[in-house]
Amino acid sequence: MQVLKAAFVAMACALLAACRTTAPAQPVSLAIVNVTVIDPETRRLLPNHNVYVDGDRILAVIPARRRAPYVPARTVDATGKYLIPGLMDMHVHLFLPEPTAPSLNLLIANGVTGIREMSGDCWEAAGARKGCISDYRRLQGRIKAGEVAGPEILSLASTMVMGPTRLKLPENAPSFITPRTAGEARTLVRHLHGRGVDLVKTHDSIPPAAFAALMAEARLLGIEVSGHVPFDAGTLGAIRQGFRSIEHARDPLYDCSRYASGFRRQESAVAEEKPGAERPTNLVRLTRTVTEFDPSLCRSMLSEFARSGAFYVPTHVTREMEALAGDPSYRNAEPRKYVLPERNKRWESDLAETAGLPAEERAALEAFFRHGLTITGLAHRAGVPIMAGTDANDTMIVPGFSLHRELRLLTQAGLSPMDALRAATAIPAAYLRRTDRYGGISAGKEADLVLLGANPLADIRNSTAIELVVSDGQVLDRSALDALLAEVEQAARPPA
Repeated sequence: MQVLKAAFVAMACALLAACRTTAPAQPVSLAIVNVTVIDPETRRLLPNHNVYVDGDRILAVIPARRRAPYVPARTVDATGKYLIPGLMDMHVHLFLPEPTAPSLNLLIANGVTGIREMSGDCWEAAGARKGCISDYRRLQGRIKAGEVAGPEILSLASTMVMGPTRLKLPENAPSFITPRTAGEARTLVRHLHGRGVDLVKTHDSIPPAAFAALMAEARLLGIEVSGHVPFDAGTLGAIRQGFRSIEHARDPLYDCSRYASGFRRQESAVAEEKPGAERPTNLVRLTRTVTEFDPSLCRSMLSEFARSGAFYVPTHVTREMEALAGDPSYRNAEPRKYVLPERNKRWESDLAETAGLPAEERAALEAFFRHGLTITGLAHRAGVPIMAGTDANDTMIVPGFSLHRELRLLTQAGLSPMDALRAATAIPAAYLRRTDRYGGISAGKEADLVLLGANPLADIRNSTAIELVVSDGQVLDRSALDALLAEVEQAARPPA
């Protein structure tokens, strides 16, 4: 009986095996195998994993030991290497209609697969015809369609909204472009909203009444306002009215200082065009901001900043230029060979002017830069979300290269290498409200990836050890990246 039972079981198993069908393997475009995945979104380190990509999406991230039902068209053996998400630079200037290919090439070659363009329109109402929102939208579409190599343009800001004391308009230009009154400010926001910009970028010179109305109208229309903080508002005043990101390591420094209230009153009086109002000198502004630092005031301000949900983009590389303008090793940095001659000429003039300031003022600029790193460290520890941005194409800010420099400065400010990576990946994704697509390495995310030959968590400088970039599913190996750089270097050579 036992023999018959065993035979029956064996026969049933054989029949089931014969009936069982094996699912066909799924073709995929790319497999990166045996890699250590660094996922800033979850802060996880996943050694010896395989990442499968199909088209422009990550399909799966699984341990290499596990059999996967995928047949990749291309396999990259990444044994001993590290995979991070594509990096995002959240403060870039492409300066259309200047040639964009150099900037786009440099960004992609440095693993930057997404950017926030912070001057994505022109004052067409004042007669401008180039570098307008339609030009940027056209470029944005061509990049997304794969017609032009470059990082995805994730957000487009208006051109800078200034107060009437800082921008002189042509005679026939509408006055709302430089708003003095609440009515002009509301008209301006409706105008920019109608042009289709993603955010209104402000300057510090907007008068108080105009700024309050601008923020109210922006809230009504559901359009973001970010940028430079108007003097009267201050960091917290702007955030309380709905500001989403504070740019550049300046305003939080002022507002961590006992000097802030007097300084802001003085500057606001100038913005309001009050008789006899004068701006403080740079030396006074820089020196008093640093020397009158108040830890208690700073803790209180940063605590509210953190609770607000607003973001901070310190662009330390911008302040570094002011601090090191006279340093030959800084001025002759290798990435300058990728800068077009006309821009390099403007940079040299700016560097010479800054380096030619009196010694006391140069020392104050350096102290202000160092103090900015301190405040960023305090902000991070307080819970303020820090985003990496560079002011790319401003003086000495070479696109792509400058983002890696910014990551190093963020670690000098006190962020861990993982937090520095998060500042260029997961935090921007949260700011953009697109964590479903960006900021990490998991199934469903866009296939924006950077393969590194060394561990950036051991040393953030290893973020430059780039061996391969995947941008929206397109694979660029080291030879392709080098070709992009060579193309720019050739274009940047001065004429004989």
